[in-house]
Amino acid sequence: MAVILIALGLIITGIDKWYVLDIAYPAFHVAGAVGKHELSPSIQLYTTGNILGDHVKIDLLPDALGCLLLLIGALMLVKKNKEFIVGIVLTLIAMALNILLPFTGFIEQGPKLVIWILVVYFGYAAAELLMEYFILYCTVGVTDDLANRATNTRILFCWWITALARVYMTFLTFVGHGGVNTVYKVIMSAFVLFYGITLIFTKKYVGLRPVVSIRERRHRDKKEKL
Repeated sequence: MAVILIALGLIITGIDKWYVLDIAYPAFHVAGAVGKHELSPSIQLYTTGNILGDHVKIDLLPDALGCLLLLIGALMLVKKNKEFIVGIVLTLIAMALNILLPFTGFIEQGPKLVIWILVVYFGYAAAELLMEYFILYCTVGVTDDLANRATNTRILFCWWITALARVYMTFLTFVGHGGVNTVYKVIMSAFVLFYGITLIFTKKYVGLRPVVSIRERRHRDKKEKL
């Protein structure tokens, strides 16, 4: 059951479908300086216009729900692999930042709002990827049966493709290239569904072999490449 929850959580956090609500943000007044540094008009636009927008947006596949499923799944497996503890901490951080982001437009005004948005937006992007990295590598570590190793390798390969795509998409969103972003989302969603669904079928291998740590897994991958 834990692997199923983790797989569903990865699918939910990996696929975004935004819906714009009728709740409008107050007029942003972010012109000015933060400390000794004057904020450029482009940074003001990138943060308030491209990241937040004029109205509150919600994800129809809420990342907070995905984080919750990952958290539950990780807690169920932490006895088998203590490295899940790192993933659990990162999951809590990612969940908090994800919930906070849409509210930043209401809790602060002035130039400091730009800093708030930048910290929360890029902080969440980093926490999400690190969270998925640790949770997924820990999960394949507890399903490292010889018959399942090739499948785990395919899962990790597909995840790395989506991870790199999401880094690129994060910056595309920041600078306002939504059209290109949409193409990447469609392609990335296919990879997310593939590795998420494939991960579900690996649950029968949990505990059949000794747990493989992330370091051991990365070292083995390097040796296989050589």
